[in-house]
Amino acid sequence: MIMKISYYSPDGHYFYVPDHYAERIEEWRVEFSDFLQTLEYKHPFTQYMESINYDGELEYGHFVRCYGGSDFVDWINVEKLNRRGLYSIPEPPDDSEVGIKIDF
Repeated sequence: MIMKISYYSPDGHYFYVPDHYAERIEEWRVEFSDFLQTLEYKHPFTQYMESINYDGELEYGHFVRCYGGSDFVDWINVEKLNRRGLYSIPEPPDDSEVGIKIDF
């Protein structure tokens, strides 16, 4: 089955998901979201952001989540499957073959 992961736009990244894993994708998406909420400070899925005002003073500085569809798939492969079960594929000619759509 083909999975499409998009980020606030119709464009996306495409992944092959074996049928026997497809039914678990939504469950894993929720677990991945919960996992992201546990992250603190230095981690590959976080980035420190600052805003400096016109006077050159720091308005705020904090860590934000920074991840993509391939990070979700990598997390599944490492944390859930312990092997490469899902993988990136080229964009199909149209989305008629997409069976799973996820918007982050």
